[in-house]
Amino acid sequence: MIYLEEFCVLTPEQEEGWLNDNYDLHCTKQYYPFRVFETPLPRLKLGNITILYGGNGSGKTTLLNLMAEKLRLPRSTPYNRTPFFGDYVEMCSVRMAGEDTGYVEQIPYESRFIGSDDVFEHILRLREQNDARNLAAERAARRWGFERARPMKLNSQEQGGYDAFLTHMKARHSTRNRFVSQRAEAAEREYSNGESAFIYFTQAIAERGLYLLDEPENSLSPNLQLDLVDFLASSAVCGAQLVIATHSPLLLSIEDALIYDLDHRPITTRPWYELENVRLLYHFFHEHRGLFLNERR
Repeated sequence: MIYLEEFCVLTPEQEEGWLNDNYDLHCTKQYYPFRVFETPLPRLKLGNITILYGGNGSGKTTLLNLMAEKLRLPRSTPYNRTPFFGDYVEMCSVRMAGEDTGYVEQIPYESRFIGSDDVFEHILRLREQNDARNLAAERAARRWGFERARPMKLNSQEQGGYDAFLTHMKARHSTRNRFVSQRAEAAEREYSNGESAFIYFTQAIAERGLYLLDEPENSLSPNLQLDLVDFLASSAVCGAQLVIATHSPLLLSIEDALIYDLDHRPITTRPWYELENVRLLYHFFHEHRGLFLNERR
């Protein structure tokens, strides 16, 4: 399902004209997001799955932030912006699906921006909740142990052995709170950070809606990245539209994704196997192919 058909940022001429008309350029040197895109961006035509590829500083995240702000998509965490950001967003243009027919496809309320900070904040929140839950359970168990151990008799053989006797002695020479605090230990977490991040995506992305994903591969192992590829492809088939900024060769290989190479001059769409990062890995593994062949023998 396509909700957003096109997104267009300012041309360099439009940027310079607006800056000259509105600001004394000698008084400030930070115009973000003005002058971020050194190469003029084409009018971005978007598909069911659109990928923004490029190196650090190519403007991938900035593009997602501009889209999210223009479309007023919800997000969980703040992002880098300056007093110029709102003016720039206002001058960006969008084309929604159905405008030619007069029936504009409305963006579902489930739509949202999901960035790395959103995922990390979710993981930290889970960790705090798990710590609090485990600590509460451990404290409850220790309180029960304290109430049981303190009044016991000194005959350790009758009361459960030497360990029970030591617990009894510690309880006799301590307050309940100190006894519980000293012996409380948080239990192991059920999921790793990567597993929690993957679950977060599966819960945040519904079968309909427009989702802007900024480097969703962060924290994910290669296996989980492949699982995410399958999940995102299935979500697109079921009615979600995805715009993804990524470095990951695994995510870049999503079948039928429309990929914009922000490092290419001029910026254009390219198949994933022609992208520089992907070919870099290909040559690396090809150079060491003997090691892999020997492993198979």
